[in-house]
Amino acid sequence: MASLSLLIAAAALVVVAASTAATAAAPSWAPPSSPRPLFREYIGAEGQNVTFADVPVHPGVDFHFILSFAIDYAAADAANASAAPPVPTDGRFAVFWDEAHLTPAAVSALKCPSSSSSPNTRVALSLGGDTVFGYNATFRASSVDAWVDNAVASLTAIITRYGIDGVDIDYEHFGERETPEVFAECVGRLVRALKSAGVISVASIAPFANPDVQAHYGELWRRYGRDFDYVNFQFYAYPSNTTVPEFLGYYYEQSGRYAGAGGGGKVLVSFGTDPASNGLRPGKGFFRACRELRRQGRLHGIFVWAADNSVADGFRYERLAQRFLAGAAPGFP
Repeated sequence: MASLSLLIAAAALVVVAASTAATAAAPSWAPPSSPRPLFREYIGAEGQNVTFADVPVHPGVDFHFILSFAIDYAAADAANASAAPPVPTDGRFAVFWDEAHLTPAAVSALKCPSSSSSPNTRVALSLGGDTVFGYNATFRASSVDAWVDNAVASLTAIITRYGIDGVDIDYEHFGERETPEVFAECVGRLVRALKSAGVISVASIAPFANPDVQAHYGELWRRYGRDFDYVNFQFYAYPSNTTVPEFLGYYYEQSGRYAGAGGGGKVLVSFGTDPASNGLRPGKGFFRACRELRRQGRLHGIFVWAADNSVADGFRYERLAQRFLAGAAPGFP
């Protein structure tokens, strides 16, 4: 019996030693401590049949899908939408993203507790965009009160139906009567109302370096900046020959313009995978610029326009960007 006890004890020591060796050899990666780095991506605008499941989601980032777009316009001719300019609907929003693939059920499945992505994914919708039925999606409002009332009602219905967490403001064209002051009051009151009612928990704006755009968003930020969480600045709208020092200069300028204006938002850096996108691209120095911003403690996150364009190359740069933010992770190619 004594010899048997010695053999059992020896075997136990071997198991412990093997376990210790295996632990030492195991990958040291673990999800970053809260808050996780932020990664956002627009999806659904280009009709490429992209689904949420197609897009790689790193377990170490907070990933925000941004449905593109909800627009307050309607076709003048329902039978032939491009035959005549669409008509503004004064804040009555309709879904213009790929409804066939990005459905309420798809959002629910993405955020289901059993989904591998659910702990770190949220879904927002973006308002406006560049065009609708081939025409400019120009911001129009008959009056501030009417537009806000219509927008709150129509967006609450869409957000509730889809289980959406936030809104992004991406109007890029403005009517003559829709001054910066009118735009600021319409959009600012809308976002404040949705947040106050608990309909959304996150809001962002998506300006770019255009004088008219900056005038409208600057006034919105001056009046309602504290109601917004992020600034999705379109750095891919800068020239295609942008250098790393120039990119950093643009970032400092826009960070000062928005974060320095008394608001609560954090300016995110960005690149585009759309063939029409310019700016500083991955492979041309984008990640070198990000590395410098991270060294300074000023890298608040990355966003990409857009998943519809990235699907063709297997989301190569989305994978690189998420690994840059959160490191290598088991099971994340």
